[in-house]
Amino acid sequence: MTALEFKARSMLDRFGLKGPGAAEWLAAQGIVVPPAPNTWAGAADADDAVLVARLGAGEFFLEDCAGGTTLRGIEPAPEAHPPGVYPVLREDAAFLLSGQGSLDVLAQVCNVNFADLALDTHPVIMTSMIGVSVLVVPQDSGAERQYRIWCDPTFGPYLEKSLGTVVSEYGGSYRGVSA
Repeated sequence: MTALEFKARSMLDRFGLKGPGAAEWLAAQGIVVPPAPNTWAGAADADDAVLVARLGAGEFFLEDCAGGTTLRGIEPAPEAHPPGVYPVLREDAAFLLSGQGSLDVLAQVCNVNFADLALDTHPVIMTSMIGVSVLVVPQDSGAERQYRIWCDPTFGPYLEKSLGTVVSEYGGSYRGVSA
C-alpha cells in the first residue's frame, strides 16, 4: 500500500456531451461507452486512456488521464456539433485521493460507504462531500483503491483546502494547486 495522498488534477482535458446521439457519436470516435447510467469505462492506470462516466441515459463526462491527448482531437465544437449531440461545458475542479487511509478520510467527509462498493461494477457516485456536490469515480488500480473527485470550480478551493486538511490530519500528503 502506498501512503495517503491528495492532489489537485484540474489541468487534465475534459468535456461533456448529452443528447440522444451522444453514445453513438462517442462509439464512432473509438471511445468505449459505459453500458448503463452511473457507471464508467476506461483504464484506471493507463496514462493515455480516457475515462468516460455515463451520468444518465444520454449524458457523458469525459476526462483524459495524465499524459493523455485523446480528447483534444475529438471534442465537438459547440457551433458545429453533430445532430442529437450537445456539448456540455465542464470546467470542474478535479482531485485524486489515494493510498492507505483513503477510506478513513472519506468516512469523515461523506455519507457514502465507499468500503462496501463493488468496484468491478465501475460505479459513478454523485453525492455531497463537506457540503459540496461532487462526482466520484472509485477505481482499483491493482494495488489499491483511488478516488477521482470532481466538483463545480467555484467550490474547488474550499473542497481542496478542507479535504487537504483532513488528509493531513490522517498523516497523508497534500499536493494542491500551489504545491
